Amino acid sequence: MRKREMIGCILFIGILFIMAVLLFTKSRSVVDANDNRVKRFTSIQVEEGDSLWSIARERMSEEYESIDDYIQEVCDTNHIYDQEITADMYLVVPYYTDKE
Repeated sequence: MRKREMIGCILFIGILFIMAVLLFTKSRSVVDANDNRVKRFTSIQVEEGDSLWSIARERMSEEYESIDDYIQEVCDTNHIYDQEITADMYLVVPYYTDKE
């Protein structure tokens, strides 16, 4: 009886996992079908007087909910943990463009 319960539990977990994967991929394809924009990345050189805030104001687009979200992505992409940048530093920044 114990072995039977174990097999049932494994099957149940497997079915839940498959359902979660199908749900995620289905919702992702709906988003992609409705969105004609694609995220790309470019490298910029930080100039004297630049801040993450000024870079975000200049480069972020409507795909981001807030300027803080854009700054967080720039920090994560560039492994910046203290939100400090300096002149002549290079940053990889995201931007969106229309799909070709």
